[in-house]
Amino acid sequence: MRFCSIYLWLLTVLAVLVFLAASVSGQTAQKTTRTATVIGDNMTLDLKTNQFVFTGHCKLSITGPYQATMTSAKMTFKLSSGSDDIEHLATHGPTDFSVVTQTDDEGNRYKIAATARQGATYSGKQHKVVLSGGASADIVSLPEGSDSRRAHITGDTITADLKTSVIEMSQARLKVETPLEAEQPEQEGGG
Repeated sequence: MRFCSIYLWLLTVLAVLVFLAASVSGQTAQKTTRTATVIGDNMTLDLKTNQFVFTGHCKLSITGPYQATMTSAKMTFKLSSGSDDIEHLATHGPTDFSVVTQTDDEGNRYKIAATARQGATYSGKQHKVVLSGGASADIVSLPEGSDSRRAHITGDTITADLKTSVIEMSQARLKVETPLEAEQPEQEGGG
């Protein structure tokens, strides 16, 4: 138990030092965790609640079997109690999100580029992203090329499960583009 208290104290001191160093040097603030990195022009930390607020050119980079990024003008998040993982992150205002999925059972990977007008949330424990308010996404099979399968989806909300590569939408529309095989002209038989 004493180790946890020391760890939390060291984590708090480290966060304060990062905040002070960024304030003094004028460089971008940064908070790194085992699963994600959040950067922004400014950072505020409430030590009582362990709540972080990043403003100005904010970017969340998520690492795991997938690679994902989220950008917005403002992000707020809280670390899970007793650890250094992002419990819940929320963006405020227009948000961009991109991910390269993990390989599925058939060896396929996809690149997804999405946007939302109102904002988004990220759950570190569940590895889920929810894009809200006029959400849209373009999905392309990898490797990307002229024969890649493509889809464009829009909806009020889009939920992406980064562990399972499952996407759910509300008020959804889907447009799919699949390249067609070139038709071969028929040859006349002859002798």
